[in-house]
Amino acid sequence: MREKRARELARREYISKLKPLLLAFVVWFVLLSVLHLPFIKDYLRTIMVTFTQQSALVLGKLFFLPMTTNGYPLLSYDGFTMNVILECTAYNFYLFVIVVTAFARWSLKDKLINLGVFLGVIFLMNNLRFFVMGAIGKYYPAIFDHIHDFVWNILFGILVFLIYFWGDRRAGGVFAPLSPAKTS
Repeated sequence: MREKRARELARREYISKLKPLLLAFVVWFVLLSVLHLPFIKDYLRTIMVTFTQQSALVLGKLFFLPMTTNGYPLLSYDGFTMNVILECTAYNFYLFVIVVTAFARWSLKDKLINLGVFLGVIFLMNNLRFFVMGAIGKYYPAIFDHIHDFVWNILFGILVFLIYFWGDRRAGGVFAPLSPAKTS
């Protein structure tokens, strides 16, 4: 009977610790819905596509990659032109990590550190995506759509989970290992 009560208390504590994450998912979904209102989405598209296009150009030049543009919203890798749309900007992942960080039960210092890591990793991965997809489009155009539509979306989802898991463990959150005192 004592073991059953202990398991029930542990389950309730775990659910209680997961509530901020669940709340973050709900808030993220609501914010995405608001951002998809036509007058907001058009404004967001202009800002994010321009930011993404310019970021890829600058980083491409820094890494001596053949990145160019023929104007908004086009981005080219060695002659293979890609049309940058809102969904290519990773705006939903940026928004998700901002919301998750805001609702996490971490100290302010951990929130700032984790948010910086989250945003930096997403920024770098999204730009890497343009470089890789440009090369694939140039040299292997037959598989471009499959890799673009499936591989990168799955990778970004896994990436966001892994950096959240890392950040939460580092900050002593829900996924932190139990201390020896709690296991006895």
